Amino acid sequence: MATVATNAALTAAMASSPYTLVGAAMVGSAIENVEDSQLSGLLVSGEEAILAAGGEDGAVLFTSTRVIVAEQSGIISKRLAVKAFRRDAIVSYAIDPDKLVNLTLFGAFGQVDLYFETGFDPMLLSQWLGETLGSN
Repeated sequence: MATVATNAALTAAMASSPYTLVGAAMVGSAIENVEDSQLSGLLVSGEEAILAAGGEDGAVLFTSTRVIVAEQSGIISKRLAVKAFRRDAIVSYAIDPDKLVNLTLFGAFGQVDLYFETGFDPMLLSQWLGETLGSN
């Protein structure tokens, strides 16, 4: 028998989790050709890359079904910690297009702050997020 997880159950599970999914991540500048993203190899069958950003400290890939975030981690050995969450788990967002574009996502995963360097168009984010919330 399949079990259906509710947003309340997912939120409770995240609240009891000993770690933060993604607190805040510097995800670089816009990548024009999303297939050039270092994260594009993580796509699954039927998933389409929509928007991408990348830089020295991290990367993000917005797809048709997920948000994939890679953060630089480690002090001595630099490695990328990759985390992902479902697009339909996003319940609200805020965009601050100041010097750096700051995107805050809220959902069953908690709160995620993504900081984009120059060149990332906040209107593209707004369109993807509008489609996301319109389909939930």
